[in-house]
Order: sequence, then C-alpha cells, then structure tokens
Amino acid sequence: MAGAQGTGGEVMLYDRPTETVVGYLTTLLKLGLGTSDALVNWAVRTTAEYAVDNHDVVVPLANRDRDAAVKLLTDARWQSSSKAAARGTDIHKAAETLALGGTPEVSNEALPYVEQYRRFLHIYEPTFLMSEAPVYSPTYGYAGTCDGVMEIGRRRVVFDYKTTAHAPDSGKSRPPFAEVALQMTAYKRAECVGVLSEQRYAGGKRYYLYSPDVQHEPMPETDGAVCIVISPYDFMVVPVRTDDETWRHFRHVMENARWQVSVSRNVFGAPITAPAKEVAA
Repeated sequence: MAGAQGTGGEVMLYDRPTETVVGYLTTLLKLGLGTSDALVNWAVRTTAEYAVDNHDVVVPLANRDRDAAVKLLTDARWQSSSKAAARGTDIHKAAETLALGGTPEVSNEALPYVEQYRRFLHIYEPTFLMSEAPVYSPTYGYAGTCDGVMEIGRRRVVFDYKTTAHAPDSGKSRPPFAEVALQMTAYKRAECVGVLSEQRYAGGKRYYLYSPDVQHEPMPETDGAVCIVISPYDFMVVPVRTDDETWRHFRHVMENARWQVSVSRNVFGAPITAPAKEVAA
C-alpha cells in the first residue's frame, strides 16, 4: 500500500501504486480547505442552543461533575450533524430508487423532501445515465462518490444532491456552498468509474480499494454540473462552475490536503545533540 495515512486508517491521497486504498473526496476537501467561519459559527451556535434549551440538565450535571458537563456540551453539536447526515443518506437512497423507477420506503421525516424531489422529476424530466458510483483519477490521485450523470435541458451534466431543513425565507444559510464547485469539478474530471463493491469502511471512514488491473468504465463526457438542493419546502437546480480556473483551485486544495496528511509529518528531524564541552585540566 502507498499513500498518505489519515485518521482511522484512511488514506486520502495516492501516488499511482498497483493497488491502493483511496480516500473519500469530501474528506480531502475538508483537510485542504480547513474549517470555514460558517462551520465554526454553526458549531458555536449549536452548542449554545443546546446549553440554553437543556439548562435544567446541564447546570445540575455541572454542579456534580464539571468534566461530564463539558463533555456533554462538546458532543452536543454531533447530535445535530449526525441527524442531518442520516436524513441526507435516506433522501439520497430514495432519490436513487426513484431515478431507477422504483418506489422507495421513506420515513415521515424524509417524506416532504421526497415529495419535493418528485416535483423536480415531474418538472424537469431528467434522463439518468449514471447513478451513484465511485469515480477515480489515477493521474491526479483522488477518488469520490459521484451521485451521477443525467441529461437535463438538452445538456449532459454531473449532478449532486444537497439537502437542507431550512425554508427559503428562514434567513439561514442554505446550500450549495462554494466548496461544492471543487467537489463537482473533481467528479467531472475523473477518468474512470468503479463499482460500489470497491467501497470499504475503517474507523468510521469511507474509502475505496482501487486497482488499475481491474476493468473500469471511462467517466462519461459531460457539459457541466448542477447541484440539486432539496428541502421540505422547495427544490432548486443550481448550475455549478467546473471550468479550468475551478479545476486549478481544486488541485491547490488537494496539495494542501497532502501537506496535512503526509508532508507535515516529516518536516522535523531529530533534536541536535549539543557537543560535549572539554573539561579543563
């Protein structure tokens, strides 16, 4: 195996070995871009809201066990993000089933999102050419899961689903966010398409086992990309830039990620031992 080792046994980048573990593209973007102000503000606000809404639990706990109360508040934001991630996964699965002509089973919470997705299918009548699959770039050393390729409005585009619980008039930020352009540019410019059986998990992280000796289909040629944003109240189809400038910035971000998981771990040598002073006679 070759590459740069990440957390949980995950390898983010690879350097064209005969077989390697390949990391998830969105994790690579998080490493390369760092934590945005929006995400920091969300984490702070989520923690503060939890403390205010649950003060009858937090205050007595803090009086008994300060460390336990700190841990409770520290972990509070993950409850919100885990719930949103689970919702997004359910809606992705339902969308894929609908795209293939099936009838998905959905929870009551996911149902309003699925109804908005049905509206999208009815209004735009897309033709799906590729559904969720890993895509690889052996040349540049990255991989990720592409939601698919569709024909919509006489254009063949890479597409990606994003979900939000916020209404258009909520005053809160809604996707897509700028890093989506980097993600979709990487999908569009990937060279080959794999199969989901190449997907693996370790330490709660997703990665792919890629071998150039295994037959892979070429990535379909596309005219661009769109982000399909779905909420319980509406949907949007947003064109996304995937031009040469965005591609150039993606490669810079990828090198920043390489610094984080590989180069930065080898920039220091062993401490220099001071020469022993001669003892005067």
